[in-house]
Amino acid sequence: MHFRHFEDSFHSPDHRPVFYSCYLPFTSRNRILLMTRKNFSYLALNGRMLDFPTGTITLLFTDIEGSTLLLQHVGEQYSRVLAQCRQVLRTAFQQFHGREVDTQGDACFFAFARATDAVSAAVAAQRAFASHAWPEVVVRVRIGLHTGEPQRTTEGYVGLDVHLAARIMSVGHGGQVLLSQTTRHLVEHHLPEGVSLQDLGEHRLKDLQQKSHLFQLVIAGLPADFPPLKALDTHPHNLPVQPTPLIGRQREVAAVQQLLLREDVRLLTLTGPGGSGKTRLGLHVAAELSDHFTDGIYFVNLAPISDAELVVPTIAQTLGVKESATRSMVEQLQAFLQEKLLLLVLDNFEQVVSAAPRLSDLLASCSHLKLLVTSRAVLHLSAEHEFAVPPLSLPDLNHLPDLVTLSQYEAV
Repeated sequence: MHFRHFEDSFHSPDHRPVFYSCYLPFTSRNRILLMTRKNFSYLALNGRMLDFPTGTITLLFTDIEGSTLLLQHVGEQYSRVLAQCRQVLRTAFQQFHGREVDTQGDACFFAFARATDAVSAAVAAQRAFASHAWPEVVVRVRIGLHTGEPQRTTEGYVGLDVHLAARIMSVGHGGQVLLSQTTRHLVEHHLPEGVSLQDLGEHRLKDLQQKSHLFQLVIAGLPADFPPLKALDTHPHNLPVQPTPLIGRQREVAAVQQLLLREDVRLLTLTGPGGSGKTRLGLHVAAELSDHFTDGIYFVNLAPISDAELVVPTIAQTLGVKESATRSMVEQLQAFLQEKLLLLVLDNFEQVVSAAPRLSDLLASCSHLKLLVTSRAVLHLSAEHEFAVPPLSLPDLNHLPDLVTLSQYEAV
C-alpha cells in the first residue's frame, strides 16, 4: 500500500490554528484518519481536516422540491442550476458554522454544534434562495431540523435522530423550514430577527413509532402559508408502525417505487423465500408513496387465511366495505374501488394463489387501483410485473466489524 504525506492546518473549537503533519494511505478510495479532541472529531480526508460536532447536535437536511420536474424543465442546464443551489446552501450554512456531512444529488446533510446556528443558517438559506436570480426557473428547497445525540462514525452519523431529521424534512414543502419539538425548545427564545414559530401539531412520520410534534419557522418577507404536511396521516391508511427504520435496501426501495409509479404497472409482485424481507420492503415503499395515492394505502394481511374464497371478503373487511343484499361482495368491492386512486398491499399471497384471477377482475373494473403483492411465488397473471427481492446482506462472520458498523447490515 502506498502512503502520501500531507501537511495542512485547521482551526480548533477555540479558534486557534492547529498544524498537522501525517501520512495517509493513498488508494483508489479515500481513507480517513480519525482523531478526537475536546468535543469534536477531526477527520483527515485527502489532507483536509474537517471538524464534526459530537454530543448534542442539530442535524439539518435539505432537498429541492420537484427536482425531477426541474430536470425535465431545464434539461442540460440542470447541472448548472444544481451547482448554484449547492453553493447558495453551503454559503449560508458555513456562515453559521455548519459542517457538511453528505451531499447526494439535490439533497444535503449538515450538522451544527448549536441549534440556534442551525436555525439562523436555515433562515439565511431560504432568504438567499428567494433573492437569487435563477435562470428561467424558480428553485425552492425544503429544510428539516432536529436536535439529538446521533452516534458519529467514519462515514457520518447514525441513529434514530438522523432518521427523524430526514423524515421531518421529507414532509415539508419548498420554501418551508420545519423543526422538531426538541429543536424548538432550544431556540424559541433565541430566534433571529423577523422570525417566529408556528405550531403545526403532531404528525406521524414514515418509519417512526411515535407521532412527532412539528413547528414551522415563519420568516418575515417570505411565504408562510403551505399545503398540509406530507405526513402519513394526510391520506387514509392502515399501515402498521414498524419498530425500527429500514436499514439498507436503498436500491430495492428506489426500484420498486419507480415500478409502482409507472402507468403501465398496476400489479407488482415482490417475490422471494420466507424471511427475505418482502413484507418490510413492501410496507416501506407503500409509506414512501403515500402522497401518490390520495384515496389511501391499505395493508391486507393474508397470513391467517388459506382459503382462496376468503381473499375478497378479507380485502373488503380491511376497507370497511359492507355486505349487500342485492350485490355480491366482489361487486360491492368493485363499486367501492371503481373511482379511487388507491394502493392495496396484499401480504403472503402464496397461501391463496388460486385467488389470483380475482385480482385481475378488480384491476379490470377499477382503473385507478394498484396492487403491491408479496408472495413466495409469482401469480402468473398477464398484468403482473415481478420484482425478485434479493437476500439481506450479512457481515463476514470471520471478521466481524464494530457494533456501529454491524448495526448497518440489513440482516442484523
